[in-house]
Amino acid sequence: MTLDSYAASQRADGYSQNTINARVRCVRAIARAAGVEPAGLRVEHVGSYLAARPLLPWSRRTYLNHLKSFGRWLGVDLVKGIRKPPAPRSTPNPIAEQDLKKLSASARGVQRAWVLLGAFCGLRAHETAKIDRKDVTILENGDVFLRVMGKGGRTDVVPVPPVVFKELNLSVEGPLWAGVRAEKVSRSIAIAASKLGIRMRYHQLRHRYGTAVYRASGKDLLLTQKLMRHASPATTAGYAAVADDQAYVIVGALPGADPKTTRRDITRKWTSSVCSSCQSHK
Repeated sequence: MTLDSYAASQRADGYSQNTINARVRCVRAIARAAGVEPAGLRVEHVGSYLAARPLLPWSRRTYLNHLKSFGRWLGVDLVKGIRKPPAPRSTPNPIAEQDLKKLSASARGVQRAWVLLGAFCGLRAHETAKIDRKDVTILENGDVFLRVMGKGGRTDVVPVPPVVFKELNLSVEGPLWAGVRAEKVSRSIAIAASKLGIRMRYHQLRHRYGTAVYRASGKDLLLTQKLMRHASPATTAGYAAVADDQAYVIVGALPGADPKTTRRDITRKWTSSVCSSCQSHK
């Protein structure tokens, strides 16, 4: 009953069902390991559970976040004195453009729609899985937008380009692919890619979207943040680093970076990468 009440409270606060389920599973597992009811959990039980399991830093952070939420609702500090690892800095790993072309060309039916939703709308697997017909809006001028409920129950609207729109079956009412879960989306695309000799995760399609948007927007970080639906610009900055073509040009122009390049070629590469205003001051 305690967990049912906690889950109801979380729903009232607007958290997504995925987040609620994960928090309930976490609390239930630790309570079971401690041999107590969830309402009887204390910080000592949490410390013993974590000490007995070599969790990765990200998993440890996630557990502590879940327990902090439950403890706050319960009126008990379940994480007091337990060190929370810093958030690991991750770098986007977009699917290569040639691999995306191969994958999108070979995919058929819903799999093709799922690939394109990730690569051209930046959807996560769980967002793709739960698209409903009512989430798609077609304006009078033909522009198409998709309402997306993302992490933490946050709702945003993203543009849907023609290449994606024509793959969506909007003749149905309700979910576009009823009964499909995020795991199926991720697994089926990963398997389809592996048959083409491509090793990838579904989320790499979203990474591709972020880096492609950054380049196409003229390196507009704020617009990229908006389209990626990031809460913090610091997260978006990682995509800017990956998509920094000029950095590659500069490093490639370093003396000795390419044994086939002459000194004259290096000078030409360098000057072509420098802005016109800088060149005018020479």
